[in-house]
Amino acid sequence: MYVPELEEIGLTPREIKVYTSLLEIGLSSVGQIIRKSGIPSSKIYETLDKLKKRGLVSSVMKENRQFFMASDPRVILDYIDEQHRKMSEAVLPKLEILQKKVKKEREATIYEGIRGIKSIYERMLRTLDPGKTLYVLGVSLKAQEKLEPYILRFNKRRIRAGIRMKIIYHEDARKYGEIRKKMRLTEVRYMKKELITPAWIDIFSDQVVIFDFEDTPIGILIRDENVAQNFKSYFNIIWGLSKAV
Repeated sequence: MYVPELEEIGLTPREIKVYTSLLEIGLSSVGQIIRKSGIPSSKIYETLDKLKKRGLVSSVMKENRQFFMASDPRVILDYIDEQHRKMSEAVLPKLEILQKKVKKEREATIYEGIRGIKSIYERMLRTLDPGKTLYVLGVSLKAQEKLEPYILRFNKRRIRAGIRMKIIYHEDARKYGEIRKKMRLTEVRYMKKELITPAWIDIFSDQVVIFDFEDTPIGILIRDENVAQNFKSYFNIIWGLSKAV
């Protein structure tokens, strides 16, 4: 199905054909995408790469072959301005009907830049139900400074939605932890100096995000129940070893 409304938010005709094809057929090889979308092989990787940078497509390796899948259509709302939001919300049901025909697969997506990181946090709000918990591990001073204004707004919305948070800070980010301690539905601890976590990690529902804030910020999102449970177990170990004051 071709959805011309997506051109108004900046997708090219090739990108629309590939994205909607992936919504319809699910996890697919490049050959399957070419056959479904009609995009020539000379343009397919370029198109997929652009969609990956927008967070609309992710890829996984299976038996040394790369497969691609479409992200949730609601990711589109994170990339557009208010002017196009009503139009996009109107077209979402059409896209979601395509996706409902497909069995959910594992997902691995890289989000680049501050805008991409914010998109991940919007996904958390859409995913977590009231009473559920967001687990945050290894937040450092440098990473927190880059996102603080947005994260404060995010936390207000999280609390209004009834979502809990357990967060473990590095010692160097204690001033941000003290702010969080005053928030409702929020528990804060600090890692002992001898404990080291190499990255900022968020765990929610069946998803894990590994953040890297060196140079261009990136977030690597993995959606897999077993992976999320393993990271949650790791979080609980560090939580038990961390200080509450």
